[in-house]
Amino acid sequence: MAIIFIGKMYFIHKFIRIIFRAFLVPLIISVFFYYIMKPLNNIFLKNGLKPSISAVLTLTISVFMLSVVFYFLGEHMILQINGIMGNKAYINGTINEISKYININDIYKTYISTVNNYIKDMIQNLSRSVNYVTDTFSKILLILVTIFFLFKDGENFKDGFVKLFPKKHRQVLHKILSESDEILSQYVIGQSKVALSLATMIFIGYKIINMPNALLLSSITFILAFIPFIGFFVSMIVPWIIAFSMGLNMIIKLGITFLVVQTLKGRIVVPAIMGHTMKIHPLTDIFLVIGAVAMGGPIAAFTVVPFYAILKVIFINTYEYKSKEKLTN
Repeated sequence: MAIIFIGKMYFIHKFIRIIFRAFLVPLIISVFFYYIMKPLNNIFLKNGLKPSISAVLTLTISVFMLSVVFYFLGEHMILQINGIMGNKAYINGTINEISKYININDIYKTYISTVNNYIKDMIQNLSRSVNYVTDTFSKILLILVTIFFLFKDGENFKDGFVKLFPKKHRQVLHKILSESDEILSQYVIGQSKVALSLATMIFIGYKIINMPNALLLSSITFILAFIPFIGFFVSMIVPWIIAFSMGLNMIIKLGITFLVVQTLKGRIVVPAIMGHTMKIHPLTDIFLVIGAVAMGGPIAAFTVVPFYAILKVIFINTYEYKSKEKLTN
């Protein structure tokens, strides 16, 4: 019986992982970009356009702008990566520094073994590549379609969901959904502004101290800064390794840059942009994010704070509703 139960548990875990990768992650990405694009869509709606037309225009303009940004940034990043690959002294210095903490020989052996296996399984790997490209394309298409319908029928979804419940509960449900929508909007747009501000500040700092590949490293900061609190620290791992390979002078300059940017982030950027919108104590945020990273990785770390804030909204509104119901009875 125990073996059967364990077997079933494995099947359940595998099923959850498949659902998470196939649907939940694209849904989270869709919601994220929905709130990023929402201000533009609201402009079109205020000018009298139909929801379907405003949704198409918003997606078209947003995709075009993202394509332009990725095109120019990608071009510069490729140049910087090629510069790294062409600088043998820089590579050797970095490898020597990394080898103090990681066994490079083991990595090399693993790499050779992987290459040999790849050559042996060329056809199988080609099939996997095709499947990967197809899967990626289908997920991008799913994200675009989801965003379109969120813009087109977002209000209808909310009204339709509320109507599923008895009339006496509809008012509190509508309030919960409205407040949750506001929280998600504030969080996504706020984190985007924080990430962009951090990436800009650290890019300027890298340029001042002559850190190599400033654009590439600041882009990593921008991506990881979407994870509250720990994202910025994680993004500094690679710059610190590079600084150690370049000597004491660069270590000191990077340390000063890090302290300045971290101070500006804590004292000015985050309070000015985020304020007290989430109404969560910073210590609670830290524990939430660390726990989410351990349990579910970066996606969980990004979603745990708004998810917790929404749970608070549900609990507070439900408690107030129950209290009023008791008083009236």
